[in-house]
Amino acid sequence: MKKIIALFLLTLGINASSFAQSEMAVQNLKRAMLILDATMERSFRGTDTNMYMADVCDTESDEVSGPSDVWPYTAAIEAHCSVLKALKTLKDAEPELYTTHFDKYAKQLDVLIDNLTYYRGSYKLFSYASSRSWSVYAVPRASERNKANVTGDNLKYNVYDDQMWIARELIRAYLLTGKESYLEEATHLTDYVLDGWDCWRDSNGEEYGGITWGPGYNSKHACSNGPIIQPLVWLHHIYATPEEKANCNYYYRDKDNELATALVKRSDLYLDFAKKIYAWQKKNLLNEDTGVYWDMLGADGTLKYVDSGLKKRRAHVDNGPHVGNAFTYNTGTMLAGAVELLKATNSTEYSNDVKDLATKSFQNFARPKRVSGKTYYQWPTDDNALQGFNAWFDNVLMRAYVDADVTGLSTESNRSLESFQANLDYAFEHFNRHNMLPINLLSGWGDSSKTKGFHQASFAAEYAMLAVWQHRKAQAASVLKADYHQLMDDKAYTMDGRAVSNSVDTLPSGLYIWKGQKLLVKR
Repeated sequence: MKKIIALFLLTLGINASSFAQSEMAVQNLKRAMLILDATMERSFRGTDTNMYMADVCDTESDEVSGPSDVWPYTAAIEAHCSVLKALKTLKDAEPELYTTHFDKYAKQLDVLIDNLTYYRGSYKLFSYASSRSWSVYAVPRASERNKANVTGDNLKYNVYDDQMWIARELIRAYLLTGKESYLEEATHLTDYVLDGWDCWRDSNGEEYGGITWGPGYNSKHACSNGPIIQPLVWLHHIYATPEEKANCNYYYRDKDNELATALVKRSDLYLDFAKKIYAWQKKNLLNEDTGVYWDMLGADGTLKYVDSGLKKRRAHVDNGPHVGNAFTYNTGTMLAGAVELLKATNSTEYSNDVKDLATKSFQNFARPKRVSGKTYYQWPTDDNALQGFNAWFDNVLMRAYVDADVTGLSTESNRSLESFQANLDYAFEHFNRHNMLPINLLSGWGDSSKTKGFHQASFAAEYAMLAVWQHRKAQAASVLKADYHQLMDDKAYTMDGRAVSNSVDTLPSGLYIWKGQKLLVKR
């Protein structure tokens, strides 16, 4: 296959920029830890064996309201994973930070994951192609471990997107700590999510596809499809070993809509589904006019089944047209998914999508705002901290920009990250209340002193991933000022300074440093 290699000579003042980016990375990490510590202190209650996250806390009185649902709770797990990721990324440059803090946050992460069991319950599900028992996570917290009601209101007490967000962070937790139980639970939840794929076939023999919001819904949402794509590719890489065997049962419907089962390799199944889910969402929910994603496809809310008894299975229900708003996170999950699929396949479809989504998302969501004589770019926010979830939605998109920036395919990802950096810094320096930030980063708290741990965990996660991004930029600049003879050999270096190849001819698609220049490889 023909390859295209483009070279871009860096012309910045490397010494100054590298130093500034290194300092910024450290500052970002420290601020992430300050916000996360404040969140744990003010938004969490109970003991290590019975801990819950308050839904709302008051930054002045320290009063809190009852336990949050599982989705906001997962944001605290995400923030810990992002801080741990930043600590590992900066480990060589800042060993003292790593030594002082890594174990602390790893232990807190373990406590948080352990207390997820207050949201977990078990039941038997009749899905499109199988009838199996599952242990999954309910929306509300129960008073006992493993006793959560996951079947309430006709199966609407558990939704697939919650399982996706949990699986995503459990995989990250596994990669950061090596704890096998995290991987096992993430795999179980991933299999549960894929069991929700509509495998019934239309008159042309094609799967209808798409995952409903939950087993109790017929609507198919961007948030119940896009979030699992990146984790699926991660799992593909984890399970794709020379020793892997076909030991996973895959349940589906064949060309005649008859029930079928195949024994497959997990790595193959997960990559195939990542491609299928990505293609389904792009076909059905991409707004061609704006280049970003609709919220969902509506549908009749009545569940339908075929057969009965042991043969009982869920029936397909037709969906209506796309409806709802365009939220930042629904485009963010597809951008992150495109990046991951690009790495796995080198397909030009995904490289084109990375460029398009990075550009169109900035154009659609970032709005210029003048503050103290300077132009900032404000991302969607809510009228008050007790309504809406845009602080976390924006965090999902920002993380996708961090992923996309490594590919070197779009300058908009870097521009977007710079705006997130500027907004967070402005809020931290002007509106900091006990190391907590207002949801309106450029305008402040207004007349309210209340916030949600959900939002604060999002800001901590953002600062941590900005630390990773700034460190990568600093390392890339550092490679460029390395010894001349090292730079002029045939070795290629990643953007964080690791030598990865003795020949550029063997490099997969991506952005590298080679002979003192940025090297963009497309295959």
